Amino acid sequence: MSSAGRPRKAAKLIEYSSTMRTKYTSLILLIFTFCLPPAAFSQQVWFKMDTVTSVTSKGAKLANPWAGGINAPQFLKLHLNDDSEEDLVIFDRTNSKVTTFIAGTHPANPAQKAFIHAPYYETLFPKADNWMILADYNGDGNKDLFASTSLGISVYQQIKSGNAWSWKLMQEVLFTKGFSGNINLQVSGTDIPGITDIDDDGDLDLLTFDFSGTYIELHQNLSMEKFGVPDSLGNSKNPVFQRNGDCWGNFSKGATEGFDFGLDCGVVEIEAGRIMHAGNSILLQDLNGDGKKDLLVGHVSNEHISFLTNSASGLIGNFTAYSNAYPTKDPVLMHIFPAAFYEDMDFDGTPDLLIAPNLPSNDLNLTDFKSSGWLYHNAGTASKPDFQLKQKNILQDQMLDVGENAAPAFFDMDGDGDQDMLIGTGGVPGTNGFRGGFWLLKNEGTAAAPAFVVESENYLNLPATLGLFNIKPQWADFNGDGVADLGFSGVSLSNLRIEYRYIANKAAAGAPVQLNLAEAVTIALPAELSSSDSPYFFDADGDGDLDLLAGKGQGNLFYFTNTGNSKQFAFRLETDAFAGVGINFAGRSPQVAAADFDLDGFMDLATVDHTGNLRIFHGAEWGKWAERENQLISINNKPGAPNFGSYLSLSVADLNGDKKPDLAIGNNAGGIRLLTNVLPVEITSVEPGFLPEISVFPNPATAYLKISSNQTGTLNILTSGGRQILRDVPVRANAEREISTQNWPAGLYLVELKSGDKRVVKKVIVE
Repeated sequence: MSSAGRPRKAAKLIEYSSTMRTKYTSLILLIFTFCLPPAAFSQQVWFKMDTVTSVTSKGAKLANPWAGGINAPQFLKLHLNDDSEEDLVIFDRTNSKVTTFIAGTHPANPAQKAFIHAPYYETLFPKADNWMILADYNGDGNKDLFASTSLGISVYQQIKSGNAWSWKLMQEVLFTKGFSGNINLQVSGTDIPGITDIDDDGDLDLLTFDFSGTYIELHQNLSMEKFGVPDSLGNSKNPVFQRNGDCWGNFSKGATEGFDFGLDCGVVEIEAGRIMHAGNSILLQDLNGDGKKDLLVGHVSNEHISFLTNSASGLIGNFTAYSNAYPTKDPVLMHIFPAAFYEDMDFDGTPDLLIAPNLPSNDLNLTDFKSSGWLYHNAGTASKPDFQLKQKNILQDQMLDVGENAAPAFFDMDGDGDQDMLIGTGGVPGTNGFRGGFWLLKNEGTAAAPAFVVESENYLNLPATLGLFNIKPQWADFNGDGVADLGFSGVSLSNLRIEYRYIANKAAAGAPVQLNLAEAVTIALPAELSSSDSPYFFDADGDGDLDLLAGKGQGNLFYFTNTGNSKQFAFRLETDAFAGVGINFAGRSPQVAAADFDLDGFMDLATVDHTGNLRIFHGAEWGKWAERENQLISINNKPGAPNFGSYLSLSVADLNGDKKPDLAIGNNAGGIRLLTNVLPVEITSVEPGFLPEISVFPNPATAYLKISSNQTGTLNILTSGGRQILRDVPVRANAEREISTQNWPAGLYLVELKSGDKRVVKKVIVE
């Protein structure tokens, strides 16, 4: 559609005197014209991912601040772009999320090579659970993708087209010829198999522990034997994989961290209960230079990596000795279930040893997920390595990673006119147990060009005082004094119930916050809420106090009105399926944020949930939405719905001074993704007439303001210097709204009402 053919809506503002017009043009006379009608938003990009806003920590600028964090990484190498150097793919077991990095230079040090976050390539990967392995199965020189699914193993071929590539599903399920016929080639959901050419005949074989976690099964690939080429995957009637022998390597997993050797690999009846501790990872690699493939095994009940030496080459492995102290210097020691990977991480051409926990979640909350990727530099060769421990937070040290369950919230905490960031954390293990807290990121840039600095990793020292985890902050006026306070939810370690507190901000509006944790006030949440729920406070009915939206663990949205007041909360359940969001397993644990994202004068509702997708309700008055978009994010300049992970959280703020709400999405991996609002708007001229009427009194004000309008809309209040005091406060038509000004510094304020595509501003003096 041409721009000439699009319907246009012009916003209009009240006229100012010439002096005031000169002084406040940049602040107030922002008049937006939409280039697309509401019906066309389904074809429109709303946001693009921000990878350039800087974050500095401990004096160094992070290479990938918004990469999203990692918990249980699986390290894979693949050519993502068209240069000669392999790039990096991370699959995180805790959220089935792929994160992609291209080999490049560090943004703060061009002389230093680094892996740089490139989120576009993440959208090319299919959905998988538990594990991914990249290996060339058809011998064309390009790595293909083996992915765990509920049915077994899926195989995707890498298809090249010029400089671009894609995945083509070649086999939804691999089959093998077992002892009792043709069956799905299954890998235990807790395991990582070995996919390698064990007999050196040119096709890829598969080794996996049996479901008891006791023996390794060899599923030999007979593609070369049957067809003379490696690219056959077989089917259910004619599988190319075949179970070979009762076990492989002449050993079995013994008690605790031991192994038993010299077995005859006969069939053994599995006793009841032996399956309880299944879970193994396999890495096959010659690690002592004798040309035979040795074995690094991680086990679900072990703290160490076990090194098993192989005395035979070819198809028949024979293991006779093991060590649980590997490498010999600085051996691996993790809380539970370490897994090994072998990839070049420091760009010297020699693969390094990487260790990470192979966990779907934080077992007993004893793992520090902000330091869970160990790097051993290989100072030797690929087949005779010399491993030297370099760090225990590879990649994590170059991204914003607070551990797990990051929950961002924005507010001008230091009163300098730009948005700072407070991040609630899921928790990390410490001397007093697993507890969550706050990270504070101060914005040392500007309102239009943010630049964050990690000011504190323990703001307000919550862990020392409160036994809570999964902390989720929100700034709102909880006590009705006209100044935003700090509210936060958390799950109690003592009874696993959700609790909510707010800390009153004793500072004047626009001044640096004054918070005293010792004076935190508890808000009694409705009995319907449980530890898996996410409360969000918002004045939904426009009566001057905060109501409550709650995303439920089952996927639905509860809406409670506050029948009390701004100082005494009393909640009444209005619906257990707000906006039509009912119980939904795929979309469980929704979290919400309200803002006028499309600048049409109506409040919208953004949601994220376990699907990993962002959605926005819009196009009508609050709660009456007819549109719910999910193709919102720019993917190669087209709208798409990328996967942001699981157990997501949301926060809204204008981070670049364009008056459009931007988004931050936190995830269970402890990281954050920034999204910049790029909806097309432009400045246009003002036409007289048809403005909403707004009344603001008393003027001058001392203790309060009363505001009313003949039209429904949202209210913003700013200082004369442009500092925002209140944002997007709902106003109902012909309903008076009272706002406390008791803590506001004396001076001139601007009261801006947005209604539909119109805006009107009034000036008021506070004494």
